[in-house]
Amino acid sequence: MGGNTEVDLNALRAVADHVTEAADTIAELHWPATPVDELPASSTGAVPAPDLIAAKLADVIANMRGWAVAARMAADGYTFRVSDNGVWLTDHVPADYISLEPRRETS
Repeated sequence: MGGNTEVDLNALRAVADHVTEAADTIAELHWPATPVDELPASSTGAVPAPDLIAAKLADVIANMRGWAVAARMAADGYTFRVSDNGVWLTDHVPADYISLEPRRETS
């Protein structure tokens, strides 16, 4: 623990680009609507399955995009540290790394 590891920064940036592309592809998926009455014995109650899937996918997409931004920042020399409660922190996030995309509606 605590050792140094060499990382190919160009490879890290390429992986970050692929993760971003995968997140964009997932974000473009459209799930067919299934009427609730066609979900017998469903534990989802009155929440149609596509809404549940869309909400979970929105979280997955956000996590993928967040990882890709952090990977690019690390490749560009920004440092991160872990707080006592396990949250990853950095002193500054330049505007170039921030995207203000609207969250996709799930209904």
